[in-house]
Amino acid sequence: MSKQECVVTIMRVEQDRTQRGRYVLHFDSGESLNVHEDVMIKYRLLKGADIAIDMVDDILRADEGNKAYVQALRHLQRKPRTRMEIIRYLSQKGYEEESVWEAVSRLEDERLVDDRAYAEQWAYERTVMHAKGRRFIEQELKQKGVPERQIAAALTSIDPEEERDGAQRAAAKKWRQTQGDPHMRKQKVIAFLLRRGYPTDLACRAAGEAAQEADAEEDF
Repeated sequence: MSKQECVVTIMRVEQDRTQRGRYVLHFDSGESLNVHEDVMIKYRLLKGADIAIDMVDDILRADEGNKAYVQALRHLQRKPRTRMEIIRYLSQKGYEEESVWEAVSRLEDERLVDDRAYAEQWAYERTVMHAKGRRFIEQELKQKGVPERQIAAALTSIDPEEERDGAQRAAAKKWRQTQGDPHMRKQKVIAFLLRRGYPTDLACRAAGEAAQEADAEEDF
């Protein structure tokens, strides 16, 4: 095969008006290629450039990785995600494993995906805003694919006082919603708190305080 047969020349570059940031490369062979501007910059795909035929596959793989990256960015606009959530999402969208890992690695390098920061923020919000206990939070983070080490760090970051406040608020609310004699109501509240992931000792203490507060209100 001659040198000319191994190389194609970019004769014209046009902006793709239907997709932002993408361009159509027209070759002297009559074929065309649609790529993202980041790929153009990486491979210097400018008008007049000669491209080796065996380089086209590399360009296509790079563009596929960029597509995965852009789609992941859109997915992250709604809310933060874990590394595994992004991997699952892109895999479900049909991207090849190589493109998925390339996109995820890029997101991590840019600190747009950070499992440790995500886990700590999740633990804080679930503790303070949703009155969830650490066992419940641990299971949620496992389901999201967060590694054990990051989960352990997130659970360690939970303020015991904030967890206790959450348990007390949840216990007081549940107490008002239950019926029956005080002992039965207390058992229901304890079971409720255990399902929310609170340790047994904290659940019992919070339920007892809810009962005392209810008695004080009745006496008043």
